[in-house]
Amino acid sequence: MKKVLGTVVVGAVLSMSAMALDLPANHLVDATWLKANLGDKNLVVVDVRKKGYKKGHVKGAVSWKGKDFRESRYYSKITKKGIPGYVGAPLTLERTLKKSGVNKDSVIVFYAGGKKAKDFRDAALAMYTVEYYGFDNAAMLDGGFAGWKKAGGAVETKKTKVKKGNYKITKFNQGIIATGEDVDEAVWTGVYQTVDTNGKQESTKNTKKGSHWYGTAKDPRRAKEGHLPGAKAMHIKVLAAKKDGVYYVGDKAQVLAEYKKAGIDPNKPVIWYCNTGHLAAGGWFVQKYIIGMKDGDNRVYAGSMADYTRWPKRKLDKK
Repeated sequence: MKKVLGTVVVGAVLSMSAMALDLPANHLVDATWLKANLGDKNLVVVDVRKKGYKKGHVKGAVSWKGKDFRESRYYSKITKKGIPGYVGAPLTLERTLKKSGVNKDSVIVFYAGGKKAKDFRDAALAMYTVEYYGFDNAAMLDGGFAGWKKAGGAVETKKTKVKKGNYKITKFNQGIIATGEDVDEAVWTGVYQTVDTNGKQESTKNTKKGSHWYGTAKDPRRAKEGHLPGAKAMHIKVLAAKKDGVYYVGDKAQVLAEYKKAGIDPNKPVIWYCNTGHLAAGGWFVQKYIIGMKDGDNRVYAGSMADYTRWPKRKLDKK
């Protein structure tokens, strides 16, 4: 009997060890959490900054660029490039996860720059993408790399080498993605509110760039200007809070205050969009992990206006 009990106890200890990397309910980890778990075999840290990795990154972090988890479609005669903003193909994501050392029991912590109010969108976009492909054990380092350095976190410049992981994509979370048809439904029926995360400014005239309304300027990735009829406008940068030169995700009180200013109902299903879906991912993250809205009611329009403005016979508002 003692031997059996001993086996049970050992099994319980091993089970507890395997679950040591519990994530906060809001999937935001701070520098203290990351320092405490940095050496854990199940932890994968991913740097999603566009640049800066070679000059210094969180110790043990791997680097992801846009091509590692996003893809382009169509072709723009203006930019002479494909139009970005779509979730990367399953083959791309599975390859990226494996080369980063991700297994089914891994926990991924993504971090962005933290020097600008909108930086957290980069980590949010990566989180959104892996969650779409069924990987839920992901979190964001609040404050990003700037916050990590401010807290005295370990930094290195050498490229991190990791053992290849074995993660396999076995499910898709369709509840967090919106298609053009979903947007049509939102516009016609109002079952979803739509939020333009480019923000809002008054219409202007410029003979070279044309007119623009929601957003900061005419974007060549879009086929035309304007915003979805009935859309609310709020730039995701207002959802970040600055402290000692570092930007962190705002708390619930701040988020609700900004929603009120923009006329956003925190309890109504929402589709977030921008020019390509990048900023929109920031809104999705806040709505899910700060406000607490379930999947299915909280979606990102992948491709956003770069996609929708190419759909025929869709009207946009310009005021």
